[in-house]
Amino acid sequence: MSYLAYLFSFLCSQDASRSFLVAGHALPMCQRCTGLYMGMALGFIYVLLRPQHRRNFPPRWIVCVNILCLLVMPVFGFHLLDPGPAWRLWTGLIYGNAIILLLVPAAWILCTGGKERAGDSGPASVSFVLFFVLLNSIPLWLPLRSTWFLYCVVVLATVGAICTAACIAAVVFCAICQVIWKGVRHVDAPEA
Repeated sequence: MSYLAYLFSFLCSQDASRSFLVAGHALPMCQRCTGLYMGMALGFIYVLLRPQHRRNFPPRWIVCVNILCLLVMPVFGFHLLDPGPAWRLWTGLIYGNAIILLLVPAAWILCTGGKERAGDSGPASVSFVLFFVLLNSIPLWLPLRSTWFLYCVVVLATVGAICTAACIAAVVFCAICQVIWKGVRHVDAPEA
């Protein structure tokens, strides 16, 4: 656990008064970061299970819901309002999830050269609603502070941080490749 605490120290303030204690152990990140990285991991799992969601942008109303989730963070994330641990976890969850549900389709479209695949939005909408309800119910599980819960949270948070870093690296790599490719095509193009 100390190794994870060291790694997360680069990403989180690790304020002990704002960290969950589970089975006598403090999580290696604060409550909001716990929610943030769990939300990212759960978002990645959702996107992996729903391939049409990662290959194109979801319906406009889902994008709007995710943008609203991003807007919640300034209010609660900068401690303008701070109603307690469950709220800190909740704001992290919906913010992290929104980042992934907006970043992954954008990364896919960027990496495929702007090609967006059409798909049926009906099943994606229903699955998103069910997933969003599940995501918003996680703070209600806070009384489950067992060792099992500790390890699940730590694993999800670590997966979320790793997947997000990999996604950002892929976007940067694809952007660089496209710039280089456009430069090569421009040099090879015959002058008229």
